[in-house]
Amino acid sequence: MIKNLNRILMGALILVITIIFVASLGVNMNNSLKPKEEKNLKVAVVFTGSGLGDKSFNDLIYDGLLKAQKELGVEFDYSEPIYPEEYEKSLIEFAETEEYQLIIAVGPEQEGDVKAVSKRYPNQKFTLIDSKVDAKNISSIYTRWEEQAFLNGVISGILSKGDYEKTGYMSKAGVILGMEVPHLREGAIGFEAGFKYINPDGEVITAVVNDFKNPLKARETSLLMYSKGVKYIQHLAGASGLGVFSAAKESGGYAFGVDENQNYFDPSVIISTATRYMNQIIFNEIKYMNDNTWNDGVHLSGLKEGIIDITREGSEVELDPIVMKTVNKIKSKIVNDELTIPKSKEELETWVKLNKYEE
Repeated sequence: MIKNLNRILMGALILVITIIFVASLGVNMNNSLKPKEEKNLKVAVVFTGSGLGDKSFNDLIYDGLLKAQKELGVEFDYSEPIYPEEYEKSLIEFAETEEYQLIIAVGPEQEGDVKAVSKRYPNQKFTLIDSKVDAKNISSIYTRWEEQAFLNGVISGILSKGDYEKTGYMSKAGVILGMEVPHLREGAIGFEAGFKYINPDGEVITAVVNDFKNPLKARETSLLMYSKGVKYIQHLAGASGLGVFSAAKESGGYAFGVDENQNYFDPSVIISTATRYMNQIIFNEIKYMNDNTWNDGVHLSGLKEGIIDITREGSEVELDPIVMKTVNKIKSKIVNDELTIPKSKEELETWVKLNKYEE
């Protein structure tokens, strides 16, 4: 009797163990058949010292992040350093987490820090904006600033030449830089080249305010320029450029915007904006990473690639139709490689002698 009971209990135990084993095997098989959940791409951005709210460069980059978040499901974090010594700290903090597939450093002032941190974290991928660094884990995005500002220079050249024909007074043009950095200097040279392509005897004055977020200083500098006979000013000064618009209004002069369409800030004095689609550049970099097509190295783009352009949308400054007809004709020359724009002062002097617009 006891032996039979033991056999029954043993059989029941074996049955229970078998059921548990089979059940667990089924669970494991089901789990193995389920596709692994893919984690969303994570991106980190270190903005320039001027930070968000500049109505230009940084804000466009943020728009690109939002687009990537909406269309690609990307997650992102960002840092807004105030002082240059904070750039490296922000880059390291993002890199050491190993959570971000891509870290984007905004502005050439971060070049040295990106070089150093990228060597320390060789498996981390970086995108560097407005600089040229050829390294295995860095994608350097550099736009042709000389082309971007050139067309606004053409407009100012046409208008200044027209003023001279009407009044006998040669109007001058000006450029205000936020900082003395290579890409902005190239933009200033491009603007001057555009002006002198039309009006080789005219004069272009350049000033540097040494600050991307000081509209008051830019306003004072602009007022001084306008008082010296300058009638048209191109700003390449980040948030400081808002001061240029104020000065134009006060002085009866005109101004040109940059990067994001700024014509709406004061349509009565802003003739046009030299646009640069940083939002699309940032979105493209993130999409390349998401699609596993991201490449390191130096990547150049300009009018031909459609990354930069000029827009009059929103401006209420009236221009003779011939002005934009001429601008578009010259733009086609650049796109078709019939006209190359100088990038340095040395190139400019020779270029002006050899190139003059002919209708």
